[in-house]
Amino acid sequence: MIFLGGMIKSRFSCHLKNNIMNNNSNRVALNMSKSSVPQKINKSRYIIDSISNNPGTFTNPSPSIATVSTAINNLELAWNEAADGSKSKIALMHDKERDLMVLMYAVAAYVAVVANGDAEIVHLAGLRYKKSPERKQEDFEVFLPDDRGAVGLKCNARKKTLYRWEYCKDGAISRTWTTAHTSDTSSAFVGNLDSNVLYWFRVVLMNKNGEHALEPKCIAPL
Repeated sequence: MIFLGGMIKSRFSCHLKNNIMNNNSNRVALNMSKSSVPQKINKSRYIIDSISNNPGTFTNPSPSIATVSTAINNLELAWNEAADGSKSKIALMHDKERDLMVLMYAVAAYVAVVANGDAEIVHLAGLRYKKSPERKQEDFEVFLPDDRGAVGLKCNARKKTLYRWEYCKDGAISRTWTTAHTSDTSSAFVGNLDSNVLYWFRVVLMNKNGEHALEPKCIAPL
């Protein structure tokens, strides 16, 4: 936590946005990763109100309007209570901030599916498309398959190497890793995960040079 001029500055950030894509390599942009907590609260309310005011287009919001509204209210309450500088209250506020952001990325993913490339529908939800720049394949990537509670993993292939795929829920803190499975192929799927919960994933390369873990990535299964 960082204190600037008596205000609390959020440090929560995770590149889930790269997974909210349409077939034209555009993504529904939340643009909230660098926002303050009050800005996140206000923008989240605006998006949820926009979706709620267009029930003919957004017939079955997922997560539900009620679920997201509760998360917004919980964060606002935690923000106000953390104004006294209490460390425990600030920690609770960051927990509520994380909970809301995971839900909002899920909302953006839902809007992307409903819009199916139609920018006007995205705008109805108070969001917009942002063109994703062409980029080289990363050495380790996570992505969301169609199956609920599942995450796809892949990395650049190595010769004569085994891959141990690992995950955890506290990757930003203690990073106590659970092995999903080991394979001789450079891609894998991990299933039976909790939906809308932030997980961290990594792959450990095992070859004649020993073991080497690639930089972990985080994502929330649908």
